[in-house]
Amino acid sequence: MQRVWHAGLDRFAMWMEDRVRHAAQAYRPCRPEPLDCFGALPAAPEAPVAEGPWSAPSPRPVRAADRMTLHVFPRRGPFRGTVVLVPPWKTERPSLVERYTDLLSETGHDVWLLVPPEHMARASPGARSGHGFATLDLSRFRALFEQLVLEIRTALAMAARRGRAGLVGLSVGALAASFALAAEEAPAFGALIAPPADLAAVLGTTRIGRRYGRLAAEAGSRWPDFAELRRVLAPFDPRRTVPPRSPLFLAVGRYDRIALPDGALALGRAWDVEPRVYARGHLSLLFLCRAMLEDLRRFVLGPVP
Repeated sequence: MQRVWHAGLDRFAMWMEDRVRHAAQAYRPCRPEPLDCFGALPAAPEAPVAEGPWSAPSPRPVRAADRMTLHVFPRRGPFRGTVVLVPPWKTERPSLVERYTDLLSETGHDVWLLVPPEHMARASPGARSGHGFATLDLSRFRALFEQLVLEIRTALAMAARRGRAGLVGLSVGALAASFALAAEEAPAFGALIAPPADLAAVLGTTRIGRRYGRLAAEAGSRWPDFAELRRVLAPFDPRRTVPPRSPLFLAVGRYDRIALPDGALALGRAWDVEPRVYARGHLSLLFLCRAMLEDLRRFVLGPVP
């Protein structure tokens, strides 16, 4: 019964998204080379000093004048550090992840909610939050994903100047965070909640992929077979990165029908990290799982080096 309810919630959410009008999109593959989001960063800007929105030039903007953006939530209690929080795809407003901002603030951390490119106020004119991020122009998606990883790294570098820095990523935000964990700005700890660690499986086997296939057909474009998806999306497989040095919390929904659990479980094996598996789907793990949140709280409050 648990499986039916939790997996059904994911399927219902994807069905509802199918009812939304989407513009036709032509499929354009990207080069299957390692992502260009490592190496030296440009000088990091000054850290935020006040609650609320903050912005600075992006380290590598894809759109002209696009700015790296944070929403700052102050700690509640003695200062333990700063956490960079990366939200899920299509998050429309900070309040949608307030359970995480509240939890992390209550543990004594200032929370910097990083707004991904093409989300919230950073969305292209007239576009819904996130709709310009994951597109079938995979070269553009690659560039935006690299931009996001570089912005996470920049935020971590800023946070480290003021003390202990942590990183928490949710869904697609967790996938980007998994790459930032491999960079030299490795945080004191990292948490990946429901990462879609196998994008080829997501596009090849879920309703999300079938929707994109329809949009490609409407644009008069071909849709790749699974072997091609596996090849062109290989750069987005975090197992290809160096395993993180940071202590890691990896949460997986056993009945996840959106991100799918197998990719995250394989990531745990590759990185020698024991995943926390919950009897939840994708959405119910992210937003309706008290047990996971309590485990995350205990992890974040772990020993301070």
